[in-house]
Amino acid sequence: MVDKNLLDPSHLHSIEDYSLLARVVVDGAMPGIHRSLRQGRGSEFFQYRPYSRGEDLKLVDWKVFAKRDELVAKTFQEDTNFTVCLVLDVSASMGYEGKRASCSKLRYASMLAACFAYLANRQGDRIGLFAYSDEVREWIRPNSGATQLNRVFSSLQGLKAEGKNAHDFAWDRMASGLPGRAMVVFLSDFLEAENTLTERLRFSLSSRYECLCLQVLDPDEIDLPEGEALRFAELEGEREVSTSPPAIREKYKKDMSEFCDDLKTKLSSVSAEFESLITNQDLGHAMRRFLGMRNRK
Repeated sequence: MVDKNLLDPSHLHSIEDYSLLARVVVDGAMPGIHRSLRQGRGSEFFQYRPYSRGEDLKLVDWKVFAKRDELVAKTFQEDTNFTVCLVLDVSASMGYEGKRASCSKLRYASMLAACFAYLANRQGDRIGLFAYSDEVREWIRPNSGATQLNRVFSSLQGLKAEGKNAHDFAWDRMASGLPGRAMVVFLSDFLEAENTLTERLRFSLSSRYECLCLQVLDPDEIDLPEGEALRFAELEGEREVSTSPPAIREKYKKDMSEFCDDLKTKLSSVSAEFESLITNQDLGHAMRRFLGMRNRK
């Protein structure tokens, strides 16, 4: 049974160590997810298991049989040659944290990225991290193993929300360095990106790639904050707007819903999957979405 409290971002926000946070979520809150290294006939020995009658005798370890008079088969970790690329938008708008939020959008996205990296590492995948705003903030080339996982955790720890987003520039660089087979997980608020990202994500039309786009929004961005009169300041510019939230709330909610629907449609046209998340929502749904796509691939 899933412990909902351990998936709650308000609880997880207090854990600064991303390595510990990922273990709490995956091992503590989602105990049904076990080590799932694929077994096959690769070169790296994995474990022994009882031999089943009728199997190829080449699998039998005859040295063990000679010592213990027991038939056991050798299993090997299959070389899946698979990569999980984590891409984070760390522009200034990702730093927003309203009063109803459990944490900032960037913190929420980074918590998810840490959990995805931990899961991918347990499945024997290579992991890469690419973070950007108006320039490349972090680029860890894909690799596997505990050292690589700790590099990703350390880098996530140091990310800050700053600068404007430069989706075109960043994705041109990112896509050119994609490995031959990969799952790309993109975490962003996707604000003002619906007309620029579709072309950049066309790589997901290839059967070699999967692309999961996770939109991270603050509750205030869904239905506006409370207050009779508020001034909204642009986080990635200098514009300011004064208005009364109650007077525009219904139209805003309608426009925001249409924006997300349009974004989903455009991303679907290039075979990229889309999910919208809110920063006070538990991490369980996003985790299951990630696992579903990874296991399907």
